[in-house]
Amino acid sequence: MLPMLTFLTSCGQNKPDQHTADQTPPVTKAQYNNISKEIKTFDYNPTYQVRFTARLCTYEIYINDMLANFSFTTGNSAGEQHADIPQYILQSGPQEIKIKIYPKAIQDGKLEEKLRQEATFSARIVHGEYGKTEWDSFSQVAALKVPIESGKNTIEYKTTFNAQVPYQSAGWATGVDLSKEQKTDLIKEALSINQQFAKAYRNKDIESIASMIYKREKEIAQSFFFLSGEPKSYDDGWEKIQKEADQIQKIKIIDQYDLWYFANGKVIALLQHQGEDRDFPVIEAETDERYVYYALYLYRPKAGAPLKIIR
Repeated sequence: MLPMLTFLTSCGQNKPDQHTADQTPPVTKAQYNNISKEIKTFDYNPTYQVRFTARLCTYEIYINDMLANFSFTTGNSAGEQHADIPQYILQSGPQEIKIKIYPKAIQDGKLEEKLRQEATFSARIVHGEYGKTEWDSFSQVAALKVPIESGKNTIEYKTTFNAQVPYQSAGWATGVDLSKEQKTDLIKEALSINQQFAKAYRNKDIESIASMIYKREKEIAQSFFFLSGEPKSYDDGWEKIQKEADQIQKIKIIDQYDLWYFANGKVIALLQHQGEDRDFPVIEAETDERYVYYALYLYRPKAGAPLKIIR
């Protein structure tokens, strides 16, 4: 079976003795299927990408301290790879890109002890408009090459680039600094949300799933300009969730995970920490053809509020 990462979101019921319960009313089918009809468009509707090439190393790519792409598998990248990143750009201005480089994989998830001298990682930040800009005509705004020293087991490289987007997303910008909270409590709260999300899929509870992911999907749809009438629109979003739920045979929580902090402490996630699924989410679903992993990135909108999914 082929693994597939699905970055869906959830907001969850928290422990009543710690945080105020979420009283948001359930999202209706009409509301969910109307997401693309509410997208604002402009003279130029850009999608930003990282286009990168990795050789003899494994890596993680962060945009504004959010995990955008990673690989701990064997082999080199087959030519230039790309990762769309508009969902991590909340507004125009300077954006941070961080690259973490690790040794080459001996087998998926198992790395050599040290980086090789021959290892290389280079990347470009580009933008263009889907359906209008030719792939080779995207405009480049930055280029980087990570300086790699042999003999080290990790290298971290940071730089910035400027992005101009015609929208502004609330995202996690005003969220609470979760790094100041008790880690054990955060793990329990995050695990509860992951369990709730998995249960909703197991029970084919489409209303709960749609309600859990609604806020996040609206921001994602705007950042990608998923317009009504186009293939990736939400016009039949409710039905797509139903179809996906119907295809799932098993869904479970992987028990080997760590609590990760993102967005300078404002976002957390439970991710697997070792083996061939390193950095994968803890929710694993199985269909006839593949494994599906659901990533839940949570933030706390204000002090005392329950954690919610944001990306």
